[in-house]
Amino acid sequence: MSAFHTFLSIPTFLLFQLTWLLHSLRRPILLVSALCLLSNPSSAIRKLKLVYTSFLYLIFCKDKKWTVPKEDPAVHFPKEFGGTAPSPVSGAKYKEKTIILIRHGESTWNDTFNPGDRNKLVFILLYIPNMIYAIAMEGYFFVSGKDSESWFFDSALSGKGVRQSEGLRKFLKKEKMRLGSGLDKREEVAVKLLLDLDYSSGDKEPSSHVVSSNLRRAISTAAIGLSDRFAASIKSNKNDKILLLPSLQEISRNPDALTILPPHGVAHPTWCDVSIPGITPSAFSALIDTQYHLGNKSLDSNGLIRLTQFCNDLFSNKLPKSNVIAAGHSLFFRSFFQLYLPRGVEHISKKKKLVNGGTVMFTLREATVGGKKQYMIDPNSVVVIYGGFGKHTKG
Repeated sequence: MSAFHTFLSIPTFLLFQLTWLLHSLRRPILLVSALCLLSNPSSAIRKLKLVYTSFLYLIFCKDKKWTVPKEDPAVHFPKEFGGTAPSPVSGAKYKEKTIILIRHGESTWNDTFNPGDRNKLVFILLYIPNMIYAIAMEGYFFVSGKDSESWFFDSALSGKGVRQSEGLRKFLKKEKMRLGSGLDKREEVAVKLLLDLDYSSGDKEPSSHVVSSNLRRAISTAAIGLSDRFAASIKSNKNDKILLLPSLQEISRNPDALTILPPHGVAHPTWCDVSIPGITPSAFSALIDTQYHLGNKSLDSNGLIRLTQFCNDLFSNKLPKSNVIAAGHSLFFRSFFQLYLPRGVEHISKKKKLVNGGTVMFTLREATVGGKKQYMIDPNSVVVIYGGFGKHTKG
């Protein structure tokens, strides 16, 4: 047998050895598991319900069963707003908001199932050991009663995901030093909004809202990436929160897109949230506002419904400020650009995902015509602040 074939047989050998070991230890493992489950039945029941819910979503979820409508949103907006109408539509009322999107860092689910930028051969060879480790971690969370932790369900940031989130924080810290000396005007606006630097002395209200998906990886990315902002607000008793919006939940049927957090529950810090500079674990939980968190998306929901609801949320009384920073997910954001950029505009955001930790800013416009609301991204306003789309990155 060649050395190459011997090398390829290593994962199979390891899987055989693990199977043999588990079979040999099955009785003590089952006994320990039973004792742990009996000691904390409520946690066990909650985890089992999550498993059941995951199967329901895998089978019946309609999240991706929608298409981009043929109607071009640009027809409702005049050319001066980036639309195609020669002049403002008669009787229309127009509003606008500055939106900054931040994609979450890599998650434990991504680390296990997606090669990302790793070498494909190395990913394949390490797939079985990584899967064994992931299953072992999930088993540990289950038998130890850690019902707010999981490797697969509502997956948290991986170590790489934490570094990507910290990369955004470091970038903003560096760009803060460049304010007023060389930054592009739009980039300067974004940095000030992200760090909440554009406010009057003694003002207890931030100049922008920070919102997030109800999934842990997005919440943690917002907390870590914007930790300098939140640490400063905690120190000065400023009323700055991360508001959870169910409409931002990822477009996917996979278990990692299902939230663990109970409706209106307390967001407990996961492993990567306990050592954020300037934010203690108790301060982290207080930072997360769950007043609008109603649990998981419904089985009959889909991406289009939540994308539309997200726009409604942005212009609702929930978010009265004119600037909103949203932490969320790749498929949701790509679909957002596909849906609300003018149909005739070619833009990389329609085809490529925002990279992990990537940050982009644009102007979102609302037109109320005959009582019906229409939304459009001004194509001239899109600017990448950090990271980028696909391999086209900056920072």
